[in-house]
Amino acid sequence: MNKEDIAAIVKDTVGTILAEQKERESENKSNAKFDALIEALTHQKAAPESEERGLKAGRFMRAVCAGKGDVDRAVKFAKATWGDGDVVKALEASDSAAGGVLVPPGWSADLIELLRERAVVRRMGPTIVPMPNGSMQFPKLTGGATAGYVGESYNLPVTGQTFGQINLTWKKLACLIPISNDLLRFAAVSADAIVRDDALAAMAIREDQAFLRSDGSAFAPKGLLYYTPAANKFNANATVNLANVTHDLADAILRLRQSNCRFLRPGWIMAPRSELYLMSVRDTNGNFAFREEMLAGRLWGFPYAATNEVPINLSGTNSEVYLADFADVILGEANTIMVSASDTAAYYDGAAVQAAFSLDQTVMRMISHHDLNVRHEGSLCVIEAVTWAP
Repeated sequence: MNKEDIAAIVKDTVGTILAEQKERESENKSNAKFDALIEALTHQKAAPESEERGLKAGRFMRAVCAGKGDVDRAVKFAKATWGDGDVVKALEASDSAAGGVLVPPGWSADLIELLRERAVVRRMGPTIVPMPNGSMQFPKLTGGATAGYVGESYNLPVTGQTFGQINLTWKKLACLIPISNDLLRFAAVSADAIVRDDALAAMAIREDQAFLRSDGSAFAPKGLLYYTPAANKFNANATVNLANVTHDLADAILRLRQSNCRFLRPGWIMAPRSELYLMSVRDTNGNFAFREEMLAGRLWGFPYAATNEVPINLSGTNSEVYLADFADVILGEANTIMVSASDTAAYYDGAAVQAAFSLDQTVMRMISHHDLNVRHEGSLCVIEAVTWAP
């Protein structure tokens, strides 16, 4: 075999090896790209979705309930059910106090934001101030300086401002929420939302009852009805028609103006029965008088809200309509909410005492602290003896 033949064989062999090597490299690159794509898709799928507001707080509360108030058991439940690092860390950092744990401040804030959407007094925009130490004092102007004309060399009249004080002191709101143990056993996100929403609903109902009509006794805050001065309370016209109802609404606005109300954040609160009457009443031409404006959430240009916590059975079938400048309504509150739970507690459901153990329930108790006061009582007006009905 001569040199030319040997060279040809080597060339063919080396070429084949190089070709195979290039093919392997190309295949490896393709596989690497494919693996990278799979990894990206997997990572994208596993990435946490943005959660609803308050869902972490709902999960935290559900873990406390599943642990029957025991923090160690709650931590084990959270690890086994979700593996949620945030909830586990929050539980592990919680200090038990009087059988309960404090919802972390950030999650408490989420709950309070959601509560504002459900509780009508909060929704109307009162001035909210933090009250971390249990009490707060605000000065308020009760009388202003006056001026007068004087002649030459006459003494100037001496006048001055007079001041009062607003005192806010924690009032403790405790809500009991029975939860099915079957619900606690499930890991679905919807269960977290149910626990959160039940808690918010219970707090919103009781808050509005107190903020509107509580007389300030039995450890509850005083409500708007009892802060309203007598001069700003009047009965609606007993003859219900568009002309009289329009006059009553105008009268309420006039009384606030005569009380030097600033009208920074005015708003109405009424019962759904009154709302539906106003939305259905027509003028002599058959046109709805207030409907179009009320569908946009306003009445006489001011926001309004309707709630069943304004009764319709006062002295028979009477109700009330509130008008207030909520910039002058002061809501002081703590920034923490305490949660505790028991599966052996008994509770009153409004008709009878129920035993959580026999019903396979866990009773969650939420405690928050707040108080309500008014900077200027003349910014409140209540129309009483309202019988408006569709």
